[in-house]
Amino acid sequence: MASKLTEDEVSDTCPPLTLSSVQARIRQLLSRLPSKAETEALDATKVEELEAWCKRVRGTLRQYNLVLNFLSVVTYQWEPDRPGHTGQSLSALNNQMQSGTARVNILQNDISRVLTPSLTRQLVKKRVVIHKEPQTDGEKFEEVREETYCYEQVVNDPEMLQLNREQMVDEAIYKRQLVVSVMEQMCQCIDDYTKAESGAMNEGRGYSMAY
Repeated sequence: MASKLTEDEVSDTCPPLTLSSVQARIRQLLSRLPSKAETEALDATKVEELEAWCKRVRGTLRQYNLVLNFLSVVTYQWEPDRPGHTGQSLSALNNQMQSGTARVNILQNDISRVLTPSLTRQLVKKRVVIHKEPQTDGEKFEEVREETYCYEQVVNDPEMLQLNREQMVDEAIYKRQLVVSVMEQMCQCIDDYTKAESGAMNEGRGYSMAY
């Protein structure tokens, strides 16, 4: 049986193997979110800073969704051996996980509209070179125009992209707080689940963890 991990033992290269380490990993990810001050400073005209903020949040949410998959691993118990009250506690834990995931996925969709707008492949003029070449008689020069073309990815709707950026900036404080609340609530739910399981085992009866 795997030994209980501490928060220091959970990292990008050390996946969680216990319920407490799943909780520790979520708290680590919480600390990686942009601060409230950074979020308040966002400006739709400063595209690089806005995209960096979006990428940071998106990366954190991807890691969060990944670590949630470990919950079913660390809480596994063969169903016939699971008392009724533990099944209720596990259902509450799973319901909270699914509810939180649905909420943060909405934000991920909004981020995608900023970072990955709809593009089209378009032929554009890359360079025009004009130079003079001597004619065959060697006395006159002829102007020669050379044009170079290439294909580039062009945003289909620049106005919509700008609107998505402005909307993200306007709602960034709320969206950041939503992510923080979901992660903190998941940590609290893990605490409640642990207490429910511990109380049921110590007292030999069910423990309610209703949400």
